[in-house]
Formats: sequence, C-alpha cells, structure tokens
Amino acid sequence: MSSTPSEEDISRVMAECSGCSRDTATNCLEMCENDVEKAILKYKSIEEFLPSEPPSDDESFFSESVTEHESQVETKSFDSPTVLNDENSWMPTLPSLPVSQEFIGRDPPDPAVFELRELLGTIQAGHFDANRVRNHLGHYDKEKLPTYLNETIDGYPAMFYIISTNNVEVIREWIKHGGDPHAVWGPNAFPAIAFAILNRNQTMLKASKTLKTLLRFGADPRVLPRAFYQPYCRDLPEGGPVQEELVDINDDNKQWCTEEVRAYLAEALNLTQRYDLYRASKIKPHSGREKEVLNRQGAGEVLGLHQMIVAQSIATRWLQNKLLVYLALQKKKPLVLVFAGPSGHGKTELAKRFGELMSLDLDEEDCTVVKQENELFGPRPPYSGYEEGSSLNNFLVRKNGQRCIVFLDEFEKTGKEVHNTLLLPFQSGRYEDRRNGNIIDCSKTIWIIATNQLDNHIHEYCKANEQALFYSEDQDTQDKLVEKLCRQLRTEFTGHFGAPLSGRITEILPFLVFSPQEAPLIAHLQLMNLEAEVLRQVRLALNKEEDVYVGNISIRIKNDATVCTTLTREGYDKKTGARSINQVVERVVEDPLVSKYLKNGDEFDENQPTTSFIIDVDFDGEVEARLIL
Repeated sequence: MSSTPSEEDISRVMAECSGCSRDTATNCLEMCENDVEKAILKYKSIEEFLPSEPPSDDESFFSESVTEHESQVETKSFDSPTVLNDENSWMPTLPSLPVSQEFIGRDPPDPAVFELRELLGTIQAGHFDANRVRNHLGHYDKEKLPTYLNETIDGYPAMFYIISTNNVEVIREWIKHGGDPHAVWGPNAFPAIAFAILNRNQTMLKASKTLKTLLRFGADPRVLPRAFYQPYCRDLPEGGPVQEELVDINDDNKQWCTEEVRAYLAEALNLTQRYDLYRASKIKPHSGREKEVLNRQGAGEVLGLHQMIVAQSIATRWLQNKLLVYLALQKKKPLVLVFAGPSGHGKTELAKRFGELMSLDLDEEDCTVVKQENELFGPRPPYSGYEEGSSLNNFLVRKNGQRCIVFLDEFEKTGKEVHNTLLLPFQSGRYEDRRNGNIIDCSKTIWIIATNQLDNHIHEYCKANEQALFYSEDQDTQDKLVEKLCRQLRTEFTGHFGAPLSGRITEILPFLVFSPQEAPLIAHLQLMNLEAEVLRQVRLALNKEEDVYVGNISIRIKNDATVCTTLTREGYDKKTGARSINQVVERVVEDPLVSKYLKNGDEFDENQPTTSFIIDVDFDGEVEARLIL
C-alpha cells in the first residue's frame, strides 16, 4: 500500500489544477501512487465529471484534549465564505478572489512588492496553509507588514477574508504578523468578531475556535451588547435579549447591532461562544511591562491562555503571574510547578496549551508505571539498555540549555527514589545523561508535577467556599482564598512527598472542581465534537477498516444551555470531572442518535441524503436526540 501523500505533493497538484480541492488532490495522488505528474493528468482527465466543490480546510489540530478525535475525522468542507443572503446589506458578503497560478509558483516572493489580492485569493482557495503563510510573510519587512496586512480588498478588510477561512492556524499567523483582530467594515463599523460569529457554513466547533482565536489575540468582546453573553449559561430569547437588558446598546461601538442583526446573533451564538465572550470581558488588561517581558521572551501568546481551556480561571491566572515573575527576574534555575486537583479537571490540558502558546516542546511522562528511578531516567552503565537511555533522559539531552516543559503525570505513584533523583535538577538545573555521564543544563526547564494526592483537601475547600469561589467575580477575594488553600496544600504536600522535594517546588496551583455554570461547557464541547464527527461523508472503502458508516448527519442543538445543564446535572462526578460528563453525553445523546440513524435506511451510500437531528429537552425534562423526517 502506498504511503500517505505529502503536504508538498498535495499543494503541487492543487497549484497545477485550478479548482482542485485538497481532498480531490489527495485522492488523485493515492490512485497514482503519489506520482505528482500522473496525479495532475488524472485530475485533468476527470475534471469535467467532478461536481463543483469548495476547498477543504487544512486546519491544524489546536483544540482541547477532550476533543482529540476531531482531528482524526474527515468532515465535509465548511470553509466557503458564503454568508447571509443579499438582502442583508449589513452583513459583509465577501467576493471569491481569483487564484493566480503564477503567484503560487513564485517562491520566494519579491520582498519589495506585496501582492495582497493574490495572497488572499490563494488562502481563500485553500492553496496556502499556515506554514506557507508564515514562510511567505517572513520575506517582508516586519515594520511594514501591519500596513500591508490591514489594507482593504474590494471594500473589505483583509482580516475578514482570513476569518472567513475558519482556519485558526492561518488566522493566528496573520495576527502574529500584524493583522488587526479589531478590524471593522462599513459606515457602522461592523466588527470582525461579529463577522466570525455570523459567518455561516461552518460547524459549531470551527465557529467557536475562530472566535476563541480572535479573543485570545485581544479582540474586544464589548463591541457586542453585554446581554448576549452575561449571563452566558442561559438560552437566548428568539430575536435576542429584550430591550430592558440592552443597557449598553446605544454605545458608539454598537451602531452596527440593529434589531435585525440582534436576531441573527441570538440564533448564531452557541453556549461556548457566549462563555468565551464573557470570560474575555472579565480579564483585566495587562500592563505594557508585562506584555514586553512576555514578548521579548517569546511568550506573548500566554496572555490568551485563559481562552484555551474550560474553567480553571484561577489556576490559569496564577500560572501567568508565576511565569511573568520568573521571566522578569531572568532566573537561572528551573520553574517547578505542582498542578494539584482531581482527575479530569484540566491539569494535562493546561500543561499542553501552555506549551503550545509558548512554542515549547513538551515531554509527558506517565508516572503510574514508574516504581524505580531507572524506569523514568533510564539505567546507568553497565546495566543492560543504558545505551538507549529513556524518553525523559533523551528529551533533556536534546533540549540541553533550552527552554522546554516536562510534565510528570500522577506523580503520587512515584517513590522516594525518584524524588531524590529530581532534587538536583530541580535545585540547580543540572542533570547527568545516563548514557555517557555528560552534564546537561536543564536550568531553563519548566517542570510540571500533576498529582491527585491533595484531592480530598481541595474538595472540602471548594465545598466550604463555594459561593466566593464559583459565584463571585471579585478576583482579589478569590486570590486570597486560594492563597490560604495553597498554604494548606504545601503542608500536606510536604507531609506526603517530604521536605527535600517540597522545598524545591516553586508553587502549587490548585485545580478546583467545575462550577455549576461551567460544567455544562464540557457537555457542549462534546456535543460540538459529535456534530463534526457525524457530519463526515459516508464511505465504503476497498479496505473495510477505512469504512465510514455513520455520516451525512446534521445536528442542531435547541436551547443549548438547558440541554447541557440537564446533562451535567445528571452526569457530572466531581471525582472524575470531564470524563463523567463525556460518558453521559455518549449515553444520552450519541448512542440513541446513531441507533436511530442506523434504523433509518436500508443501505449506505456516499451520496445519501443528509439525516437531520434536533437535540432538545422533552416535556419530561429529559434530553433527547429527535430525528427530523
């Protein structure tokens, strides 16, 4: 069997075959055993028989770990910039820009000439992914790039064309190079984030990621009336919030938000988007000094860390503060953090997102299987296997003198032997390569220890201080409570792991249980992921392992706040966190939906009509997946 076509070969076929989507280019290459020239001829021989198809998205996986399987499913394309009908003159309706084959083949570009129209047309058609965009923009003067990237094409800001792709990695690169997430269009200053919300033909998950990315880079949620997202965990009325709730509708930055627009916003905004808008509106602005420290240290994106996971606002804020102090002092010793809290509440997730935003390599070690120190660090000579080292040993050697992250999960399963071996790396940042005895500099390593050892204390503290921790918006009060909790956790940590190790810990960050308002977000995340998965096209392949039986299904969630609150009220277990909520979504929604789908047809067909479902709460207050015939 031939190997998977490379990104370079796929791009070459797409460049030579105008109108060829990524999926079609991939299929042609597979049929021609990855011979590019034959694949081009194959496409041209079948081109007239192919239906018109929008380009497929090449969005890199950049989402919550509880949605990992989204990156493994092939969904229908939802990237066409088609939006509301022409009668809605208030909504930007972007033209399809022409694709220049000459431009695509011009690599590297002329740094003296910036061809914005050609670049946007190429991105819009799916020919440039985030890497190509980054490489292309890297040839231009950094000081001049913001001016280039924020020009208008056919009356629309360039940022709107980029947003219309729903490719968060491309959006990220555009903004990092100077694109303006605050861009507006038209005489009423229609904002970019409103365009992202109302841009149709996209899954809920993609729509949420696009908005999340804009907010993470500083787009102002306050250009939307506050009543649309505060409170976030409620079903918006049809037509939008009532007039009495729109206390800020007459602000200068909301002239675009007419009664007609508000009706569309109420229909388009999903629970996760409302939550992200609310959360962004509560973040205190960072000072110029804070921003400069992080930017000069290559960690500027960490300011948007709060947008990357559900809940854990306190742990996220403390992590940002600890990193700021650590980087500002230019400390020549490791940063050692303890993520303490019950399973399924975001410890691993936050570590991964933290590493991604800092563009750092992360080594994750499962300590449940570590009983002796050589199982984590590798044997010393002359013991068998010393030449191979271990994953952690070899990672530290590769990152000698460089900033990186080591994540030790379920650390409470380790013993004193492992703890003693870590004392020197934690204290002075020195480590000895087990394979040859060379001294390795790990003074810039960020060590994250995840443990459930302190769970009982955290559960009790959350219960005793529920009102202040989960219902108050006073960050100072919350921080004081957490400081008190951390003092108690340090004492308990020392009692279990010993004073030598405890004395080398920089900080303990407590991960609290989900609040009643935030737990439904986990259910909504799972439902969005389900929508993306069942939307994929049914396929009966030559290799039955590649068959796709469940597909061509559309899902609409009616009253998403009520649905998700009902699910979590039944299924959230504070001891297992997100896993318990995911299980109830599978049991109550996914299993009945797939069962009804399978009973609704006699055969599988790649061109079978779409099966539609509505997820709602029935008269008995139970969540149901209702088949629409």
